[in-house]
Amino acid sequence: MRPRLVAVAALTAALLPAQQVVAPASTGRGSIVANKDGLVLPAGEFAVAELIDATAAFLCRNYLYDEATVRRCGTFVLQRTIALDALGSEELLYALLSTRDLAALPIDELRGVYQIVPLGAEPRLLALLPWRTPEEIRRRPRLREAVVTALDLRQVDARQLAQMFRHHVDAHDPSRTPLFAAFAADEHLLLLRGYRDQLAPAIQLVQALERAHAPEPAVDSALQRRVDALEREVAELKRLLTSAGTGR
Repeated sequence: MRPRLVAVAALTAALLPAQQVVAPASTGRGSIVANKDGLVLPAGEFAVAELIDATAAFLCRNYLYDEATVRRCGTFVLQRTIALDALGSEELLYALLSTRDLAALPIDELRGVYQIVPLGAEPRLLALLPWRTPEEIRRRPRLREAVVTALDLRQVDARQLAQMFRHHVDAHDPSRTPLFAAFAADEHLLLLRGYRDQLAPAIQLVQALERAHAPEPAVDSALQRRVDALEREVAELKRLLTSAGTGR
C-alpha cells in the first residue's frame, strides 16, 4: 500500500495548483487546503464528515458513509495546524475514526473505494475486515487499520499463544468485547484480529519467540570431525611447546 500512496501524493502534487482548497472555511476553523506541504488541517473544530471528505479528496479516494451515523459521532478539535503527506493523512484519519468506533473497510482497494462503518454496531462487520500479511502490517506499524492476519508457527504452540493474548486482553478490560483477538486453528496456525498498530508488536513478539525456540543448526559431520582433529593437533602442539620450554 505504501508505494501506491506515495504515487498518489506525487500525482496530486503534480496535477494540483500551488494551493487548492479541499474544504471551505467554516465558523469554527479556516479552510482545509492541499499545497506543497500536503494536506493542511487548520486549528479549529471539524465534523467527522469534513475530515473524511477532505482526506478522500486529497488521496483521490471514495469513502462511502451513512451521514446520520457519522453526524452522531460529534466533532474533533485541533489546537494547532497539521500538515500531512499521503501516508500521514491516512494514518490520522484512521486513528481519529477509531476514537469514534468507526473503521474504513475496503470495498475495491484498486479503485480506491472504501466504506466507513461503526465496528461495534454489528458483529458481522468483523467478518469483513481485510486480510493483511504479517509483513504488510510490520511495514506500516502506526496505521490504525482494522485487519486480520495469520502466522504459521513451527517452534511455539499457537494454542498457548492465543490463550496468553486472551488473558492479556481480559485483564485490561473484561467488560467489553475488544477488537483485538487471538485464535488458534491448531498448534501451528495463529490468527490475530485487531488494529495494525496493535498487531505489529504482537507479531514481533511471536516471531521473537519462534527464533528463541528454534533448534541450533545442525553441524556437518565431516566438518565436525575436521574441527575435532584440528583441536587435537593444537593441543598436541601446545604440549610439545610446553615440554620444549621446560627442557623435557
